[in-house]
Amino acid sequence: MYQPPRQRGVAPDPQHAEHYVRPRQKPLVRIGKRLRDPVNRFLAGQSLIGDTPVIDARLIPGLNEVAREWSAMRDEIIPLMREREIIPPLGKISPDHRRIASSPAWKSFFFQGYGYHAADNQARCPLIADAISRIPGVVVAFLSIMEPGTHVPRHRGLTKSWLNCHLPLMLPKDGKRCEIAVDGTTHQWREGEWFVFDETYPHEVWNMSDEPRVMLLLQVQRDMKLPGRIATRMLYHAIRRSSFVGDVKNAVGA
Repeated sequence: MYQPPRQRGVAPDPQHAEHYVRPRQKPLVRIGKRLRDPVNRFLAGQSLIGDTPVIDARLIPGLNEVAREWSAMRDEIIPLMREREIIPPLGKISPDHRRIASSPAWKSFFFQGYGYHAADNQARCPLIADAISRIPGVVVAFLSIMEPGTHVPRHRGLTKSWLNCHLPLMLPKDGKRCEIAVDGTTHQWREGEWFVFDETYPHEVWNMSDEPRVMLLLQVQRDMKLPGRIATRMLYHAIRRSSFVGDVKNAVGA
């Protein structure tokens, strides 16, 4: 497993001392995780765009058109970044994420998820909200903000039904200290260019620079054959009704 760079040169942030502990997972969640691998083997066979760890962004409708507007979206979040201390940490609003988001270093500014919309946040960033609305099949959309010294440990996501899509809006100048490793291969983001990957492959993220990293993070439905689309729809509605979504919905007022 690739080891991220050590935090040499990164000033300690007092807020990182706060720590969130994940509650005991509910039986339904534990059952779902046990079924994850066999279900994902089925979904891999249903994919119309392959089953590689990293996916060509051109295969996802709408992404490249939206990417042309990245600099305007970056400008839109500058006022937000000036007061980012009030943006909630992912681990605080989503207890299920606390194994990988155990401190305030990883913040999240939600726009939508599983059919619920954070109207106040969308009004704060109308250009970004409009861009998201023009991408078919968006399941989740938020700004992912990682403070200096953030490390998200190696983990796997739940399902191949949707893909993780990252559009960097603000990156540290020292890109080699802010990276993502997917299935053992390290990648660097580029501002204004989508990076798309299958989160069921092991991956980890770090920002060991001295600047924050901000990106638009989407989960978008994978193009599949009919049986895969039916299975994905069933999974979507099951998760939409779960506490996993309910916790975030209540926290962001969606």
